Amino acid sequence: MSGLGITREQLLMGRHREYPLTQLLSANATILVARVNKLLDIYGKAVVVSSGYRPGHYNKLVGGAPNSSHVVCQAVDLMDRDRELQKWILANFQVLTKCDLYMEDPSATPTWVHLQSRATKSGNRIFR
Repeated sequence: MSGLGITREQLLMGRHREYPLTQLLSANATILVARVNKLLDIYGKAVVVSSGYRPGHYNKLVGGAPNSSHVVCQAVDLMDRDRELQKWILANFQVLTKCDLYMEDPSATPTWVHLQSRATKSGNRIFR
């Protein structure tokens, strides 16, 4: 690991104190952090988490979908104002398969990259 990855604390954003993790949520968080860090190790640049675990009212505050992967510790948003990470992932599409991750279509995420470990219904690595 290059040290450029995200931590479990960054993913949880302190929200696990108000909304404690179940065993399943904890396992989901562990899997997500490992997969995202595998991708970031290949990418080789530091990133900042803009949104991670969003239980209860946190998901409503941002207008998240009720069944959002963020609610179950299976998604993270990474700041990407210059779209550099998005462009890199699109140019190296196989990294999503290699890391077993799914990315929301960049046209829907103008300043961040949404990555999730939960498979999409379509199976597409890039989804809308």
